[in-house]
Amino acid sequence: MKARLIFGLLLIGACAESFLPASAVVDLRVIGALVEIEGKPGRANPDPGDMVQVSSFVIDRGYPPTTPPEPPRLSPPELQWRLVACIPAPSVLAIPICQTEIPCDGCEATPPDNPLAFPIVRFQIPSAEDLDAAEATRVVLQGVICADGAPAELDAIIRFVTGEIDVLEPCEDPDDRGRFISVEIPIEDQPESPNLNPTIEDVTFDGDPWPPPFDQFVPRDQPDTGCVDLVADPSVLPRADGSISIIELETNSDDFQQYEDEDEQLVTEEMQVSWLADGGAFESSFSFIADPLRSAAIQWAPPRFPPETGSVVRFNFVIRDGRGGFDRVERGLCVIPPSPP
Repeated sequence: MKARLIFGLLLIGACAESFLPASAVVDLRVIGALVEIEGKPGRANPDPGDMVQVSSFVIDRGYPPTTPPEPPRLSPPELQWRLVACIPAPSVLAIPICQTEIPCDGCEATPPDNPLAFPIVRFQIPSAEDLDAAEATRVVLQGVICADGAPAELDAIIRFVTGEIDVLEPCEDPDDRGRFISVEIPIEDQPESPNLNPTIEDVTFDGDPWPPPFDQFVPRDQPDTGCVDLVADPSVLPRADGSISIIELETNSDDFQQYEDEDEQLVTEEMQVSWLADGGAFESSFSFIADPLRSAAIQWAPPRFPPETGSVVRFNFVIRDGRGGFDRVERGLCVIPPSPP
């Protein structure tokens, strides 16, 4: 699908697939970014002068098996990126406009040193004086991530993020899949009680520990079928027998911080949960966890007609605290047909 980025409009779309729920992963997608601060474990929002590392998480649907000697397709594919860190200009637009570029390590990987690498970049937050001069309470990381091809030239990306142009082909080859990302990093405004990244403590399946073989992650070269032989006892695998399963996500009890809102009222954080999968169906795409609760549960229906070799479903679970904090875990299921009558 040929994609062009148009400033001021929704930048990440999926053509006819846009009618699918947000939980359905049918194409390349950037699901969020984790900000980590050097020397300040757990912190989500930096202070002026801090060195930060920003990790962008990219997912995709699974792909059918290939025939040797053709190598297996990766999910997500090999990635290349060009990103720009900057102080944004004062603006009321939904998409920030870069004003002053910030030197960045790892912002350009075309291709990366490791073909399996994900976008992980490091840069230093400007001084308080520079931020105040720009009337900035945040910095941003913007740019393009492309699958199986090179992104647009850096000059074009800079002209796009600075507002000089309002249309950008994300990748050099218009037929490559490209995604524009815009990560806003708030500067900590309550240093006496800084915002921390929340933590997903556990994800269970029908009240039990997540079943193998993908109870930690799904290998990128794992096809979307052919998983039943990866477990010693197939009886532990879920079956497509028409039953509905319950997936429950548990957070850390210390995640729900109190902070002062814009009206200087003391409030407690609320967590937004995003449920994502490339197979089956969730009853909803989002849930919310409000104090005193510490978990969220959702119904999920498996794919209807998996092959005898098993159908692989990739899951991603994301939580956000609404103030810059983020966490994400990946899981997978091998779904097999119903038991014989």
